[in-house]
Amino acid sequence: MATVLITGGSSGIGLEMSRIWGQNGYRLLWVSHKDEELVSAKALIKREIPKVDVLYQTIDLTDDDGPERVHEWATELGKVDVVINNAGFGTYGFVHEISLEQELSMIKLNAIGLYKMTRLFLKDMILQNKGTIINICSNSAFQPIPRMTTYAATKGFVYQFSRGLQQELLIQKSAVRVMTVCPAAISDTPFRKLLSQDVQTFKGIAATTAIEVANDVWKGFSKNKSFVVSGKKMRLLYRLRVIIPPFLTRYLVRKETEPILS
Repeated sequence: MATVLITGGSSGIGLEMSRIWGQNGYRLLWVSHKDEELVSAKALIKREIPKVDVLYQTIDLTDDDGPERVHEWATELGKVDVVINNAGFGTYGFVHEISLEQELSMIKLNAIGLYKMTRLFLKDMILQNKGTIINICSNSAFQPIPRMTTYAATKGFVYQFSRGLQQELLIQKSAVRVMTVCPAAISDTPFRKLLSQDVQTFKGIAATTAIEVANDVWKGFSKNKSFVVSGKKMRLLYRLRVIIPPFLTRYLVRKETEPILS
């Protein structure tokens, strides 16, 4: 039985991807720091897909040894065929006004945690010359995002790191694949609720849903793609970006990240 490890697999995009991978016969390994959420999500997905095998660990990937503990646990259970680095969160506001501790925690999860998870499992996959690492990035990686500056910077790292890594694998003629996924703002996940302020972008012209993203990820994975822009409307805007003047892009992004006033 093939195995997929999904960080943040018990909610949001992670849960929707779990449904798809589970329906396609994969064993699910989940990692989250929310124990109650893991328990309830496992019960939910077992009702929906009775034959699916779900195992989980409560581990905080912002801990210095978090990724190492995940790797040790997962590899003790056998070979991991697919790793989906999905866990992440965002901050909102002007940089000097946001809690330093909160932003550092975000950097540890979104960038450092993802980097370490990728390094640990990549080594195993290269030795086996088989496997896929899927790094969930964001359309925020394509340009600066005021009021979400540090979040966008972490996703810029994920974008460059993941795409560069895939090029290295091609140079080495490795069968291992690193797939970069860049969704638009997702309107129906806990990520939105974690922000300190509701933001226009979640109701914007390119906004997508967790189900659409999960389906796009599976389609890209099935077609052996290394780069996926998720959301039908976002893909159109991505193609048009070359003809939109930079000043107009900056203006539209500023408008998209304005708070929704109640």
